[in-house]
Formats: sequence, C-alpha cells, structure tokens
Amino acid sequence: MIGSMTTLMSPPAPELEAILQRELLPGERLLWSGRPDPSRLRAIFAIWFFAVPWTAFALFWEAMALLPWMASSHTPLGIQWSFGIVFPLFGLPFIGIGLAMLWMPFKAQRKAAQTIYGLTDRRLLRVTACGKRESASVMLDQMGPIDVTADADGYGTLRVQTGTRVDSDGDKVTERFEVAAVPEVNRLEGLLLEKQARIA
Repeated sequence: MIGSMTTLMSPPAPELEAILQRELLPGERLLWSGRPDPSRLRAIFAIWFFAVPWTAFALFWEAMALLPWMASSHTPLGIQWSFGIVFPLFGLPFIGIGLAMLWMPFKAQRKAAQTIYGLTDRRLLRVTACGKRESASVMLDQMGPIDVTADADGYGTLRVQTGTRVDSDGDKVTERFEVAAVPEVNRLEGLLLEKQARIA
C-alpha cells in the first residue's frame, strides 16, 4: 500500500526518461535504464526499531513534564511556572527528532519514486527529479568490485565500489554507488562486467 501510494506521486515514466536523456553527454549512448520500485525498499524501515521507542519515550517525558499544569491546583506556583515551562520546552526537540526518524522511510520511498538510473557506454548515473533535479554518476574506469542481490522476479540492488576514504575517527570507509530495487538487475550487472572487461 505504501509503495503504490508513493508511485502515484512519481513523475510519468516518459518524463523521467526525458530527464535522463538530457543528462547524457554529446555522443554518449544509453545502454540500460531502470526505475526503482519504492515498495521494495523495506530495509529502510529498520530505523523504526530505534525511532519508535525514542519517540514513545519523548512523548512520555513531555506528558510527565506537563503534569504541573494538569494538576495546577495542587502544584506550587513557582514549580508550575519553572518546571512546567522549562521541561516541556526541553522535550520538544526530542519529539521532533523522533517524528523526523519515523518520516525518513516515507521520504526515501518518495525520492525513489522520482529517481531513474542509467548505464551508458561511459558511466553509471542516477537522476532524481524531486523538486530540483539532482544527478550523480561514476565513470566506468573508476569502478571497483560489484555485488548484487536479486529476487526471483529479477528486481534487486547493485552496489559498485568507487573508492575508500578515512572518516573523522580515522577509520577506513568504503564508498559505493548503489542502484537500488531496480528490474533486470542481473542484466545491468552483465552489461557492467562486459564494459569493465573491455576497459581492462
């Protein structure tokens, strides 16, 4: 149900295809294109295991903080105007953070519904028409190892290693370009491997 609602809000396929075509460089040839299925991005809801208890505790805190006002006849005026104002205000940002985390999966699904991927004879690219147009790409000669997870119906996710960096803690982080929840993912993998073999 969530996926179907998100898809209804997405731009028509020809419009996204046209946007992808406009991203191509002169002489660049499109070999494959695919749109993600938002309903298959179920892993993004894992954040709810943290977001739900966080938000529940924040709401509980806020309810307890409002007790001086709920029991105003039994609460000294000084406590009512100090703790009854400071504590509820302190809890509001935590409620906001919790609600934002709960909304994140739906935001990601909506963005996926407005995204299209493409493979050309030069690069792998992603274009998103979510308000303003966003694009990202990686050249074929900059790609490292590829890993793929695929379902029986051909939908799946392909990840390409694009490099490594050192984070602020000094840990080594592998950077990847991800093509998520697209049809014919094995065909995309085959085309990529074929292109990489020619470059090598």
